[in-house]
Amino acid sequence: PQASASPVDDPDRETLVVTVDRKGKLFLDDHEMTAAALQSKVAAILRVRPKTPVLVRGDRQASYNDVMQAMVLLQAAGAPSVGLVTQSADPRPRGR
Repeated sequence: PQASASPVDDPDRETLVVTVDRKGKLFLDDHEMTAAALQSKVAAILRVRPKTPVLVRGDRQASYNDVMQAMVLLQAAGAPSVGLVTQSADPRPRGR
């Protein structure tokens, strides 16, 4: 029998994760960046790897506005879509 498989480490599928902290600071791969530097860096990556998934992870205390601004910035950098990283709810009951 023969089978074909695509490589697991496909460089076009490496995900970019941008983090917004509670103070509105932006991080790419745990490196703090200004909005302009982040937009430039993401645009450069997407020119080389246009199918790269782009996600935003917001700190629980980050403002909705800061997270939305990050998403708009990433779309302006050329990301065709931007996803949100979510955390599941804490399964432990509260107040008991």
